[in-house]
Parts: sequence; C-alpha cells; structure tokens
Amino acid sequence: MSVDLSGLLGLARLSVAEPRRAARFLIGTGLPMPVRWLALVTVVVCSVVLAQATMMILGAIPADGAAPLGAAVSTAIVQAGVMLVISAGIAQVGRAAGGRGGFADALLLVVWAEVTLLLLQVAQLVAGLAVPLLADLLLVAGMVIFFWQLTQFTMELHGFTSAVKVFFALLGGFFVAGFVMLTVLGIVGLTPAGMGF
Repeated sequence: MSVDLSGLLGLARLSVAEPRRAARFLIGTGLPMPVRWLALVTVVVCSVVLAQATMMILGAIPADGAAPLGAAVSTAIVQAGVMLVISAGIAQVGRAAGGRGGFADALLLVVWAEVTLLLLQVAQLVAGLAVPLLADLLLVAGMVIFFWQLTQFTMELHGFTSAVKVFFALLGGFFVAGFVMLTVLGIVGLTPAGMGF
C-alpha cells in the first residue's frame, strides 16, 4: 500500500471494512518508534487545528480572532495524554489478560484510529455546512466506527476473541484516562473552562 493520500484513504476504508486486516498491515510495517511519536504529535496538532477551525466556522470563535494559545496547547496536551494512557492501558491490561501485544503497536493503532476519526470529522464539518442533521448523524457514526475499530484493533493486537469484553474494557479505559488527565490538570491548575471547553 503506497504512502500517499490515495493509499492513506484506502487504508482508512480498510480500517472500517476490515479493521483486523488493517491492524495486521499497520503492525507489519515495523515503523520505528520515532515515526510513531511523530505520528502522535501530527494527529494531535491536526485535531486541535480542525477543532479550532470548526468553532470559527460555527461562530464559537470570532473570525478575526482565535482561541487563546494556552487553551489550544492545553487541549493538545490532554488529547495526547489520553491517547498515551489508552495505548499503555491496551498494552499492559491486554498482556495481563494473556495478550501478546506491546505498547509500540498499541500506540500506532490508537493513533491510526484517531486519524480515521479526523477524516470523519472533516466530512462532518463539510456536511454540517449543507445539512446540519447529516452532521449530527455523522458524529454518532464516527464514534461508533471509532470504538468498533479500536475494539477490533485490540483483538488483533493481542489475539483476543471476545469483542464484547474488549469493548467494555476499552470503554472503562477511556473513563479512567479522562479521570487521570482531569486530575493531573487540576493539580497543575488547569480546568476545562480555562481550556475553552
């Protein structure tokens, strides 16, 4: 599979239609760890930029201004932190449950799941400008696809067979990751309101 826009879109389609096959491909690339960290940073930056652009288009941020830089940076830190906690949780809890996957591959799969979610968010933004109801439907569909992918990715990573158990473990992991990040931010004096939420 080529590493260009067409190839990436093809992989995104495969990730929805056959997520376990896509996971095998991603794991099989053997990308070095620095590339995986760079992918994490790139995805987080793109996500924050897209969120800011969406809020500007919807009028939540004045078109002649921008959200405070601190809020954008804090949002990026939270998102990166949650992705790292989820990746570590998928790796460690999965191995404790008899799985075979490691952190590096868990990180790669979590980052890719976020990439496909970003593509859906772009489609949601475009649809929202024409048909707001369609944007709402795409939002729901995006979350369903995200958890579907991550569940299947985790099963492939560790060799698990129960999608239900993996799904609920992931759901619990997201709650734990969110709680941990909010606690850490509270300790350093940041609050959701101060971040623009």
